[in-house]
Amino acid sequence: MKTEKLVWGLILIFIGGVFLLESFDVIDFYWWRSIRMFWPVILILFGVNMLFSRSDAAASPYVAVVITVLVLGFIAYQGSMPPDRSANRWFNYQYEDHDDDHDDDNDRRNSKWEGDNMIAPLNAGITHAELNIRGGATSYRISDTTSDLVDASFKGSKNGYTLTNTPKDSLQIVNFNMTSGSKRFFHGDNEGNEARLRLNTRPIWDINVNVGAGESKFDLSAFRVGSLDLHGGAASFEAKLGVPPETITRVTANTGMAEVKLKVPASVGCQVRVKSGLSSSDFEGFTKQPDGTFVTSNFKTAAKTIIIDLKGGLSDFNVSRY
Repeated sequence: MKTEKLVWGLILIFIGGVFLLESFDVIDFYWWRSIRMFWPVILILFGVNMLFSRSDAAASPYVAVVITVLVLGFIAYQGSMPPDRSANRWFNYQYEDHDDDHDDDNDRRNSKWEGDNMIAPLNAGITHAELNIRGGATSYRISDTTSDLVDASFKGSKNGYTLTNTPKDSLQIVNFNMTSGSKRFFHGDNEGNEARLRLNTRPIWDINVNVGAGESKFDLSAFRVGSLDLHGGAASFEAKLGVPPETITRVTANTGMAEVKLKVPASVGCQVRVKSGLSSSDFEGFTKQPDGTFVTSNFKTAAKTIIIDLKGGLSDFNVSRY
């Protein structure tokens, strides 16, 4: 039997077996996270298959089968574990910034350090704020409040980030970026980098997130969010929104191979518009319209609405109400 057929047979048996075990509630398998985290391993598996399928050595089929079984076993083990216990124990990025003087240089103007926290003070007369988050290989969290405009704390390498704070009349623009310092790839029990941001509840926030392979978990229910823009490649986004401060709050998500989970208040009308390739979607409490959009029953009657635009290649979209 050809090596290629053996390998593909094992892959199909693996996929079918996992689906079967999931359907009987034997396991919970995190498909999208597994693809997102281990797509390089999958590419290596395909490469091994191509190499050994063209080899005339008698041992080639056995080597290919052993490698395939090991790779699939690793993915099965990691994919069946909860997100907080799986890949972060094995693979993490760590960024280092060689500028650790903590002074107010150009990349930290109008911001300051208080202990291990990075602070952007709240200016008087501010009604709107813009938060731009850019980076990757980091778990970003937003939930708590602060009397400052932004208060950032860190788990892992705190020197790999910069915070700029630029006031413009009644608007304050805050850029929270990962630096372009050295990057190294390691394994072990390190829990990885985590940045926790606390925001002020006074201004109306426009939040823009652009991450490569990061994770974002935002509880924005206590904040006045005017817009939320999510961009990511192999990323994971979770956001819980509150009641819009004005008539409409707009949410956009443009992803490659990502998982996007959004929660909106049940009292607010909501419309979801989707443009995707091979993405899956789950919109509980929404009704599909003839134009392809999904709306809540109170979309046309609610005083305030949330408009969600989702665009992705191989992504998993989930929007629910609370």
